[in-house]
Amino acid sequence: MKTRAIITIAILISATLLAINLSPVVKTGEFSEGDYIRLERVEMAFNGTGADVSVHYQLSPFAQTYMFLFGSKHLEPKIDKIFFDFEDPKILEIGRKEAMVRITNVSRPQDEYFLHESHKLGMQPDMLVLIDPKGKHTNIANAAFTPDTFYRKADSIYSE
Repeated sequence: MKTRAIITIAILISATLLAINLSPVVKTGEFSEGDYIRLERVEMAFNGTGADVSVHYQLSPFAQTYMFLFGSKHLEPKIDKIFFDFEDPKILEIGRKEAMVRITNVSRPQDEYFLHESHKLGMQPDMLVLIDPKGKHTNIANAAFTPDTFYRKADSIYSE
């Protein structure tokens, strides 16, 4: 074998072992076959007609290694899958344990309120947390969709 190939294989093996050793203890049963991400918590903070979303997840050891070696680009389709039913989600940032997403036109203005109509989620998080503009949290375990929600326009920083 060529020296370059041996070095590449050694680096890949070292990176895999490093990722497994540095990652928190992961039970392989937490990931279904063919899946490499488990959604722990999705926090959706409403403001005006939009929402800022924080997606907290745990990756399988293989996915952590892959991300370490090649970056987070491969996670984008999974994050997009979560918000398939929303009009225009934009991924702002993807990290090892968290992604930030901004969704516009998630709610519509109605008199003194903004109304958010229910949307399906492409993956079920362990916990969905809805945060209104005043900071009130609503926790929903194993949510398959976002519930109908309304909040006052006066409480939002952004207007229509």
